[in-house]
Amino acid sequence: MDSVAARWARLGAMLNVQAAEKTPDVEHLLLDTARVSSANTRLFVLTATWLAAYGDYVAKHRLARLIRDELESEYRPTLGFMLDWAKSQSNSNIARFNLAIQACGSAKESRPLSDVECRNTTFRRLAEQRASALSRKWGRWMADFEPKKDALRPIDWIAEHNEALADRAMTGGDLLSTVLAEYEATGVVDSESELARRCGASRPAVRDAIRRLEMAGRVRRGRSGRNHPISITRRPAA
Repeated sequence: MDSVAARWARLGAMLNVQAAEKTPDVEHLLLDTARVSSANTRLFVLTATWLAAYGDYVAKHRLARLIRDELESEYRPTLGFMLDWAKSQSNSNIARFNLAIQACGSAKESRPLSDVECRNTTFRRLAEQRASALSRKWGRWMADFEPKKDALRPIDWIAEHNEALADRAMTGGDLLSTVLAEYEATGVVDSESELARRCGASRPAVRDAIRRLEMAGRVRRGRSGRNHPISITRRPAA
C-alpha cells in the first residue's frame, strides 16, 4: 500500500506520503492499485479522478495487454470499474480506455468494493442498497462519488516532476504511446513481431508507429543474426 501511494504521490495525488524518487510505470501502477483498492477506497477514488483528468498519460494498448497477461481475475472488475468511471467523466474522447475495459471482462460474483463492508453483514447490506449502477455493473458495490479534483496537483506540476511522460502526453495514449512505454520498460526489442506481441497490436500498426518515430529521428535499427533490433533514443533536451 505504501509503495502504491508513494508512486501516485509522484504523479500528483496529494497523499500524506513521501513521493517516489522517479516516475513510475503508470500501467503497472494501475494494476497494483486495483489489487489494493479494497483496503483503501479513497485511493480508488483518487486514482479514478486522476484517470479522468490525466488519462492521456496512460498507454492504453499496453494497459490492455498487461491486464490480460498479468492481472489476476479477482482484481479485473475493480480496475474495469475505475476505468469505466473515468471514461464516463470525459467530455471528448468517448473511446478512452475501451481496450482496457474490454480486457477486464466481467465480474463472476458481486460484493462491496471495500473489505470493511465485506466483513460486516450490516455494512454489506447497506453497500448493496447504496451501490451505483456502474458499480453494480462491475460487481463491486460502491455509492456514487464525486471527482476529488482538489486532491490532485495541477498539470504543470505533474509535467515538471515527470518529464518521462512528455512523449505520452504528445501522443494521447495511442499505440505510439504504448510503443514508447515498452521501450521505457525493456530497452531494445528484437523485432517488429516481438514488439507487436508486447503491444497487443498488429504488425502493420506497429510498423507504422515505428515509421513515425523514425521520421522524428527517435529510432535506431541494428542487426543481430536474422533479427533487426530496434531501440529508441531519448528526446533531446531543448
